[in-house]
Amino acid sequence: MFSVLKRKSVKFLLPFIAFIVLLLVYPLPGKLEPSWSRQILYSDGEVMRTTLSQDEKWRVFLPLKEIDPLLIKTTLCYEDRFFYYHPGINPFSVVRAIFQNLKAGKIVSGASTITMQLARIVEPKKRTILSKLVEGFRALQFELRLGKDRVLEMYLNLAPYGGNIEGVGAASLAYFGKLPHKLAPEQVAFLVSLPRNPLIFKDMKKLREGRDRVLECMFKRGIIDEKEYKRAVATSLPAGRKPFPFEAPHASDFLLSKYPGEREIKSTIKRYLQKRVESILSSYRKSIFSSGATNASVVVIENETGRVRALVGSLDYWDRSIDGQVRGFYAFRSPGSALKPFLYALAIEEGVINPEMLIEDAPYRFSNFSPINFSGKWSGLVKAEDALAYSLNIPFVLILRRTGYRKFIDRLASGGLVGPFSPEDYGLTVITGGMDVRLLELTNLYSALARGGVYMDYTLVEGTRRDKRKIFRPGAVLLTLRALGKRNRPDAPDLASFTMPRTVVYWKTGTSWGRRDAWSIGFVRKYTVGVWVGNFNGEGAEGIVGAKIASPIMFDILRSIENEVWDGKFSWERRALKELEYVRVCRFSGYKPSEGCSHTKLVQVLKDAHPHVECPFHRKFILERKTGYRACPWKQYRAGELVEKALLIFPPPVQRITGKGRPPSYAPDCKISEDSHSLVVVSPVNGGTYMPVEGVKNARYVPLLAFSSYGKIHWFLNGKFIGTTVSGETLKITPPEGENTVVVQDAAGVTKKIKFHVIIVK
Repeated sequence: MFSVLKRKSVKFLLPFIAFIVLLLVYPLPGKLEPSWSRQILYSDGEVMRTTLSQDEKWRVFLPLKEIDPLLIKTTLCYEDRFFYYHPGINPFSVVRAIFQNLKAGKIVSGASTITMQLARIVEPKKRTILSKLVEGFRALQFELRLGKDRVLEMYLNLAPYGGNIEGVGAASLAYFGKLPHKLAPEQVAFLVSLPRNPLIFKDMKKLREGRDRVLECMFKRGIIDEKEYKRAVATSLPAGRKPFPFEAPHASDFLLSKYPGEREIKSTIKRYLQKRVESILSSYRKSIFSSGATNASVVVIENETGRVRALVGSLDYWDRSIDGQVRGFYAFRSPGSALKPFLYALAIEEGVINPEMLIEDAPYRFSNFSPINFSGKWSGLVKAEDALAYSLNIPFVLILRRTGYRKFIDRLASGGLVGPFSPEDYGLTVITGGMDVRLLELTNLYSALARGGVYMDYTLVEGTRRDKRKIFRPGAVLLTLRALGKRNRPDAPDLASFTMPRTVVYWKTGTSWGRRDAWSIGFVRKYTVGVWVGNFNGEGAEGIVGAKIASPIMFDILRSIENEVWDGKFSWERRALKELEYVRVCRFSGYKPSEGCSHTKLVQVLKDAHPHVECPFHRKFILERKTGYRACPWKQYRAGELVEKALLIFPPPVQRITGKGRPPSYAPDCKISEDSHSLVVVSPVNGGTYMPVEGVKNARYVPLLAFSSYGKIHWFLNGKFIGTTVSGETLKITPPEGENTVVVQDAAGVTKKIKFHVIIVK
């Protein structure tokens, strides 16, 4: 008897087990994972941009936890009160529906659960008995394999809400302009009623009736109280669909291209700040056009975090006549003089300059490169700090030669700044705008100065990890900021017609050759702002000047976003001051005092980076006391007729600019010819080949030897300063194998270049 019952039980269970196995192994519908709209969010979670899905639907995926609990509760109340208690099919609803349909003689009730509705959404079919059976099978399968919360989540994300809008996320954006994180009861009721009103806005009466039925359900089930119910019923319906968000278009385009696999991207852009920057830039449209430019770009970076807080690519995204959809902040453009602060800081670190050191500002020619200042004027000699403040070109070309080209290029690269071509392609022109850079990357490098020389990669996405690294010493940065903080500078806007920010601003401008690009980048305690103005087609114009058109925009933005008055002191300045000390230098030149420097002064420098070059301008001469002529070598003088004096002697280019600093002449009867080109290089021989022996003591050197009638001689090997000799003194070097270039310059500014080849014998 027992065995018979057992066999019958097995026969009864086998079909049930087979059905369960079928539910588990039969593939789920592919449309459960459709293509979704992509979303870019502002840093506060508000929507910046929503895109169509690949099948041209507005379909925004939202996890269940991000949907307003009131909407979830109302959906369950109105669509399926027993959702969490049935296996996908509600047998009581089925019985009730059969009874109601038989009584009416037609289908008046479908008994569909939320799970069955989801099955119908992903596999739409005609409403037949067979379709209902398939829906029932899918409902059981979804419940078994997905679970309740996942089923509810997919229903809310795929339900139809009129036209090509699917899912409650897209619907809330379309009708209320926001995601369904926190909605009013009438908004919740409207959204819950929509899947039953496919002809939305064609019959407003039915639309209101549908919403009010949901509100009544909410009231009866205790989801809202009577006061909320009456207020919600009296509220008007949405007037229609709102346009989907399409804000900060260049920033959102950039993020969509940078993160192609991400469905939702939470950006670092602050909405209020982005809007403010866009408004300020738009207000300059007329003056930008009158300057001969047609476009502008802006970057705002938060100094402490490296987050990009505002990003504008052009004056008008929709204007095709000005190529408005070009992302100007990521285009390579010539920065003009905007790289000079970084060379200045590097030269201080290397002990090449100090702020008080005089640098030549006079016409020089470097092969086929003859830079001139923007003003077209020359100063003769200028302090290094003023050369930066006034953005002079020749002094910085000279500083670059003395510091080392490759060292400078490598330091820029360590700060994320590289050009579109190989570093070898730019040469000395890099410091005057020869290497194109991106506004976004250059602005980020300036923000490293605001952090005392600490660099971090900029970030456009919240939650991105950022590594920090020190690329400049705080002491060098502090000395650099003293030049960048000066207000009475040529690159300051016209103060008569412009209100400067109340707070201290450190800034630098740049204007490219041919006036094609105007730049202004500045920072305060919290933010760094970079502005570029020009034409995307590269056309230049007289009015495209950094100080005239870019700086006013930058200052307006800084004044708008940094309201507090600030004294210009950063938290890292204490560390910076510990790296500095005072050294005594020639009062006139700022160089290390030579024996001819009778007056000195104290200047701040980095402790272990003192410039060691002695003053090249003070030179001692033996003069005839009575005439002032130089003592003639073969003339006999009596005691007291000669006197030794230290005189200021300038390089010939400076002499021509200032009319001063020439060496004293010999008396006419002395018959000595004064050759201004008296620099003679004995070794190395131009075009020669040297074969030093590896491993043999004193056999690895190549001697450098030159004679000059103008005192000290400065030597540069492959663009790097290597030492100073007096006339006739030998300097031993160990050059690398291959072709080498030696540049020799004497105190008069006479320069010669020698190329030689080295083959190391092993």
